[in-house]
Amino acid sequence: MQPKEQIEAIANTLLPSFIPKDNQETTLSFHFTLPPDHSYKVFFEKDAKAKWQFIRYEEAER
Repeated sequence: MQPKEQIEAIANTLLPSFIPKDNQETTLSFHFTLPPDHSYKVFFEKDAKAKWQFIRYEEAER
């Protein structure tokens, strides 16, 4: 398992590719894999200023 800070940094880097086209959406999640075999699902919520904030992650089943 990777440290939370590393997972959050990677998730924030990938975030722009996953932002919903619908501006009314307030939550999003996506998966990514770190070689060789660690997959994570990350969760974001839109704050009051319409900025996406990392909420949590979980190790994903592959």
